[in-house]
Amino acid sequence: MMIDKPKYPVSHEDRHFVCQEEVEGPLKVIIDQANMHGWGTLEVISAIEEVMKHLRLAYAEHPDPAEDPTDSNEGHAFIHGRGGAE
Repeated sequence: MMIDKPKYPVSHEDRHFVCQEEVEGPLKVIIDQANMHGWGTLEVISAIEEVMKHLRLAYAEHPDPAEDPTDSNEGHAFIHGRGGAE
């Protein structure tokens, strides 16, 4: 499932709603896949919420990880509380 490019500039009041619509489909796919493998919907949603909290913190520490392609595993290690160790 693909996410489309933004339809509006950053300053547009509806941009965040369109972004929510774009990410909702892929998130539903993740939830469905987890359900098919035995995970409950609410536990998957809770897990996604926790992962998002960790990603927000990681992003606050390193606002543009795309600028450093040599550091692609940092966020993953941070999410799992491994302090950078894979």
